[in-house]
Amino acid sequence: SPNPTSDVSFTFVDKSTGEKSELSAHKLVLACGSSVFMAQFYGLIKEKEDSIAVKDSSITTFKVFLDILYNKKVPLKSMDFQLLGELFYLADKHLLDPLKDAIIEEVSTRKMVTEQVLEGAKVAETHAHLPKFSEALFEVCSSYLKDNPESALEMCDNEEVSEENSLPLHRLMARANKTKHKAPPAPICSNCKHDPCLHGEELTVDNFAAGSIVQCSSGHPNYRTVNLEGSIVTYVNIKSRFSQWQYQ
Repeated sequence: SPNPTSDVSFTFVDKSTGEKSELSAHKLVLACGSSVFMAQFYGLIKEKEDSIAVKDSSITTFKVFLDILYNKKVPLKSMDFQLLGELFYLADKHLLDPLKDAIIEEVSTRKMVTEQVLEGAKVAETHAHLPKFSEALFEVCSSYLKDNPESALEMCDNEEVSEENSLPLHRLMARANKTKHKAPPAPICSNCKHDPCLHGEELTVDNFAAGSIVQCSSGHPNYRTVNLEGSIVTYVNIKSRFSQWQYQ
């Protein structure tokens, strides 16, 4: 045995070649990482076999999944969308929300290139049963297409005309047409350093911003640069308590 200390193995059969392979693991390690494995190996109705056939995952993806449970460093950035989708499925099946969140974060922030868009759309469609993953992938693909409309023409020129390519591309372009550009973040006020602006609000210890310009609520015509000394506002050479001043 490649790992004599292991007490469980997962077996796989390659659908195209019929080749058999297996991965070894430790029940306790897996149970500590997933409540599903805990119930499977140590629950009231626990798994009786020490060799478990895996039919819903490739050995490649399952090995990555095991590496994560063994707390090994797994670079999500190096994975293609298909592998990320398969990994998300295993995370969903085994109730690993932190892993699911990490995958969604990776998909949502990935910098796209034209060559990846159509493939991403295909993966999103085949993983429609995982709506959170599918929507995140569709979103990043359609946003790229919205921001780079010439990439659609490039894909039409490069990809073979077929049902496999044409339908996903058509659906993706339809989604891109409905995608709204994200509004730029509202600028933070250069005076009070807050968003929304505190113009007219009473100056307090909690909202104090050094270097801001304020005006006395009694109607004093002169604006003063604010500094803070304890709980007293210092402006030029005159001191006043917060309640008498407002942001401009």
